Amino acid sequence: MQRLLIEIAVAIVATGSLIWLASLFLFSVVKVDGYGMLPTLGESDTVFVSRQSAIRRFDLVAIRTPDGKGVSIRRIIGLPGENITYKQDRLYVNNGEKEELFISEAIAQADASNSYYTDDFSLYKLTKEHQIPTGKYLLLGDNRPYSSDSRYYGLIDKKDIIGVVKMRILPLHQMTRF
Repeated sequence: MQRLLIEIAVAIVATGSLIWLASLFLFSVVKVDGYGMLPTLGESDTVFVSRQSAIRRFDLVAIRTPDGKGVSIRRIIGLPGENITYKQDRLYVNNGEKEELFISEAIAQADASNSYYTDDFSLYKLTKEHQIPTGKYLLLGDNRPYSSDSRYYGLIDKKDIIGVVKMRILPLHQMTRF
Protein backbone atom coordinates (compact mmCIF):
# COMPACT_ATOMS: atom_id res chain seq x y z
CA MET A 1 0.00 0.00 0.00
CA GLN A 2 2.79 2.42 0.88
CA ARG A 3 4.57 1.64 -2.41
CA LEU A 4 1.36 2.41 -4.35
CA LEU A 5 1.03 5.80 -2.62
CA ILE A 6 4.67 6.61 -3.44
CA GLU A 7 4.15 5.66 -7.09
CA ILE A 8 1.02 7.83 -7.30
CA ALA A 9 2.84 10.76 -5.70
CA VAL A 10 5.79 10.39 -8.10
CA ALA A 11 3.40 10.20 -11.08
CA ILE A 12 1.59 13.36 -9.95
CA VAL A 13 4.85 15.27 -9.43
CA ALA A 14 6.26 14.08 -12.77
CA THR A 15 3.07 15.02 -14.65
CA GLY A 16 2.91 18.42 -12.97
CA SER A 17 6.55 19.08 -13.81
CA LEU A 18 6.03 18.15 -17.47
CA ILE A 19 2.99 20.41 -17.75
CA TRP A 20 4.89 23.29 -16.13
CA LEU A 21 7.87 22.77 -18.45
CA ALA A 22 5.60 22.65 -21.53
CA SER A 23 3.87 25.85 -20.42
CA LEU A 24 7.18 27.71 -20.51
CA PHE A 25 7.56 27.09 -24.25
CA LEU A 26 4.26 25.94 -25.74
CA PHE A 27 1.26 27.53 -24.02
CA SER A 28 -0.03 29.78 -21.30
CA VAL A 29 -3.35 30.22 -19.51
CA VAL A 30 -4.33 33.87 -18.98
CA LYS A 31 -7.17 35.46 -17.04
CA VAL A 32 -8.72 38.51 -18.73
CA ASP A 33 -8.39 41.69 -16.70
CA GLY A 34 -10.61 44.63 -17.62
CA TYR A 35 -13.29 45.41 -20.17
CA GLY A 36 -11.17 46.37 -23.19
CA MET A 37 -12.18 43.27 -25.18
CA LEU A 38 -15.97 43.36 -24.67
CA PRO A 39 -18.08 41.85 -26.19
CA THR A 40 -15.56 39.19 -27.36
CA LEU A 41 -14.06 38.54 -23.91
CA GLY A 42 -15.35 39.62 -20.53
CA GLU A 43 -13.73 40.45 -17.21
CA SER A 44 -12.34 37.31 -15.55
CA ASP A 45 -12.68 35.05 -18.61
CA THR A 46 -9.79 32.59 -18.85
CA VAL A 47 -8.13 31.90 -22.20
CA PHE A 48 -5.68 29.36 -23.62
CA VAL A 49 -2.72 31.05 -25.37
CA SER A 50 -0.46 29.29 -27.88
CA ARG A 51 3.13 30.53 -27.69
CA GLN A 52 4.02 28.85 -31.01
CA SER A 53 1.30 30.17 -33.36
CA ALA A 54 2.00 32.58 -36.20
CA ILE A 55 0.59 36.08 -35.68
CA ARG A 56 -2.06 37.14 -38.23
CA ARG A 57 -4.36 40.12 -38.61
CA PHE A 58 -7.39 40.06 -36.30
CA ASP A 59 -5.85 37.40 -34.02
CA LEU A 60 -6.37 37.95 -30.31
CA VAL A 61 -3.02 38.07 -28.54
CA ALA A 62 -1.84 38.11 -24.95
CA ILE A 63 0.73 40.84 -24.35
CA ARG A 64 2.86 42.06 -21.50
CA THR A 65 1.41 45.47 -20.68
CA PRO A 66 3.69 48.42 -21.47
CA ASP A 67 3.82 49.37 -17.77
CA GLY A 68 5.23 45.88 -17.08
CA LYS A 69 2.63 45.18 -14.40
CA GLY A 70 0.47 42.58 -16.07
CA VAL A 71 -0.91 40.79 -19.08
CA SER A 72 -3.58 42.11 -21.42
CA ILE A 73 -5.53 40.69 -24.36
CA ARG A 74 -5.85 42.80 -27.52
CA ARG A 75 -6.49 42.26 -31.24
CA ILE A 76 -3.84 42.49 -33.98
CA ILE A 77 -4.91 45.20 -36.43
CA GLY A 78 -1.66 46.23 -38.10
CA LEU A 79 1.31 44.07 -39.10
CA PRO A 80 4.93 45.11 -39.81
CA GLY A 81 5.28 47.02 -43.08
CA GLU A 82 1.66 48.18 -43.20
CA ASN A 83 0.09 51.63 -43.15
CA ILE A 84 -3.06 51.81 -41.00
CA THR A 85 -5.81 54.45 -41.12
CA TYR A 86 -9.20 54.58 -39.41
CA LYS A 87 -11.78 56.89 -40.93
CA GLN A 88 -15.53 56.98 -40.18
CA ASP A 89 -15.48 53.51 -38.57
CA ARG A 90 -13.65 51.99 -41.53
CA LEU A 91 -10.27 50.27 -41.25
CA TYR A 92 -7.86 50.88 -44.14
CA VAL A 93 -4.72 48.78 -44.49
CA ASN A 94 -2.37 50.12 -47.18
CA ASN A 95 -5.38 52.12 -48.51
CA GLY A 96 -7.57 49.01 -48.87
CA GLU A 97 -10.64 48.63 -46.66
CA LYS A 98 -10.77 45.64 -44.25
CA GLU A 99 -14.04 44.58 -42.68
CA GLU A 100 -14.08 43.94 -38.93
CA LEU A 101 -16.93 41.46 -38.55
CA PHE A 102 -16.24 40.98 -34.82
CA ILE A 103 -17.43 44.55 -34.05
CA SER A 104 -19.99 45.01 -36.86
CA GLU A 105 -22.91 45.10 -34.42
CA ALA A 106 -21.27 47.81 -32.30
CA ILE A 107 -20.48 49.85 -35.42
CA ALA A 108 -24.12 49.56 -36.55
CA GLN A 109 -25.35 50.76 -33.13
CA ALA A 110 -22.96 53.73 -33.22
CA ASP A 111 -24.07 54.56 -36.78
CA ALA A 112 -27.74 54.46 -35.70
CA SER A 113 -26.96 57.11 -33.07
CA ASN A 114 -24.96 59.25 -35.56
CA SER A 115 -21.62 58.56 -33.88
CA TYR A 116 -18.53 56.46 -34.47
CA TYR A 117 -17.40 53.40 -32.54
CA THR A 118 -13.71 53.95 -33.32
CA ASP A 119 -12.34 57.49 -33.38
CA ASP A 120 -10.49 58.44 -36.57
CA PHE A 121 -6.71 58.05 -36.47
CA SER A 122 -3.78 57.21 -38.70
CA LEU A 123 -0.53 55.41 -38.07
CA TYR A 124 1.34 58.60 -38.92
CA LYS A 125 -0.57 60.65 -36.33
CA LEU A 126 0.16 58.00 -33.68
CA THR A 127 3.81 57.27 -34.42
CA LYS A 128 5.13 59.74 -37.04
CA GLU A 129 5.84 56.66 -39.19
CA HIS A 130 4.26 55.81 -42.54
CA GLN A 131 4.66 52.05 -42.01
CA ILE A 132 4.69 49.83 -38.96
CA PRO A 133 8.38 49.01 -38.34
CA THR A 134 9.71 45.46 -38.46
CA GLY A 135 9.01 43.57 -35.24
CA LYS A 136 6.16 45.85 -34.16
CA TYR A 137 2.35 45.51 -34.22
CA LEU A 138 -0.64 47.81 -33.88
CA LEU A 139 -3.21 46.41 -31.43
CA LEU A 140 -6.74 47.55 -30.57
CA GLY A 141 -9.27 46.36 -28.03
CA ASP A 142 -12.71 45.36 -29.27
CA ASN A 143 -14.36 47.79 -26.83
CA ARG A 144 -12.95 50.72 -28.81
CA PRO A 145 -14.44 53.65 -26.86
CA TYR A 146 -12.98 52.37 -23.56
CA SER A 147 -9.94 50.27 -24.45
CA SER A 148 -6.33 51.13 -23.67
CA ASP A 149 -4.42 49.97 -26.71
CA SER A 150 -1.89 51.11 -29.34
CA ARG A 151 -3.72 54.43 -29.68
CA TYR A 152 -2.53 55.22 -26.15
CA TYR A 153 0.66 53.23 -25.51
CA GLY A 154 2.00 52.93 -29.05
CA LEU A 155 3.05 49.95 -31.11
CA ILE A 156 3.85 46.66 -29.39
CA ASP A 157 7.17 44.83 -29.84
CA LYS A 158 6.99 41.21 -30.93
CA LYS A 159 8.98 40.27 -27.81
CA ASP A 160 6.11 41.58 -25.66
CA ILE A 161 3.57 39.29 -27.35
CA ILE A 162 3.18 36.17 -25.22
CA GLY A 163 1.14 34.31 -27.81
CA VAL A 164 -2.06 33.94 -29.80
CA VAL A 165 -5.33 33.33 -27.95
CA LYS A 166 -6.81 30.09 -29.28
CA MET A 167 -9.71 29.43 -26.93
CA ARG A 168 -11.78 30.81 -24.09
CA ILE A 169 -11.76 27.97 -21.55
CA LEU A 170 -13.64 29.59 -18.66
CA PRO A 171 -16.44 30.07 -17.97
CA LEU A 172 -17.19 26.59 -19.28
CA HIS A 173 -20.62 27.49 -20.68
CA GLN A 174 -18.95 30.11 -22.94
CA MET A 175 -16.05 27.97 -24.16
CA THR A 176 -15.14 29.29 -27.63
CA ARG A 177 -12.40 28.68 -30.21
CA PHE A 178 -10.90 31.74 -31.91
